[in-house]
Amino acid sequence: MFNHTLAFREYLNRRQSIIDSEKPKEANNLFNEKTFYRAFTNDLLNAKKEVIIYSPFVSKFRTDFFKSTIENLRHRNIEIFIFTRPIEEHDSIHQPQIECALKNYEDAGVTIFYLSGSIHEKIAIVDREILWEGSLNILSQRSSKEMMRRILNENSATQVMSCLGLNKKLAESYKLKYERLYRNLLTNSGQNYKNSIRIFLFGLTIPVVVWLVFSNFREIVFFLQFILNMIKIIKP
Repeated sequence: MFNHTLAFREYLNRRQSIIDSEKPKEANNLFNEKTFYRAFTNDLLNAKKEVIIYSPFVSKFRTDFFKSTIENLRHRNIEIFIFTRPIEEHDSIHQPQIECALKNYEDAGVTIFYLSGSIHEKIAIVDREILWEGSLNILSQRSSKEMMRRILNENSATQVMSCLGLNKKLAESYKLKYERLYRNLLTNSGQNYKNSIRIFLFGLTIPVVVWLVFSNFREIVFFLQFILNMIKIIKP
């Protein structure tokens, strides 16, 4: 009898394990204000292309907290977009701190969108595959009690982006970035070409001047005028 009872318990345990394994693991996707930042930072450091943060409020405290992570992402050319309220929509006493925090993000290469109308949504999307949503202001939270849910689902991330109208804004931002990059490449290419000509002329001048030393004065003057005219032509 004992053996049958023990076997039956083992059977029930195995059956419960199977049932538990088939349940959605939503509980593992819920985070509070104490557990959120570690998990979120891990997602940021594993980002491959893009990070979008939709946070109505920002603070210097969180800017300092994210400093090394942001630098890591930008060093790997990960695009970072922040959507937040305009500075003038905040209390005047907090505006200097907020302005400083946003400037630090911009200096690090983060693109910031200012959305008027007292936005209140709090989300983050990593590589358009991982969606974070809940009550926590990602870029300003310090001591409040909050809850965030992590959803690994591309469709969910796409739906939220569409609902908030982010696609058009991001497309315009990428367009401006690539146009700026293209102009810089053209400018650098032209500058490199002019530098090459300068080096060539400088290298040509030395042996020719030595040769002209033994020529008449009129030829020397003519050659120097030619060199000066060439330098003026290629001067940026």
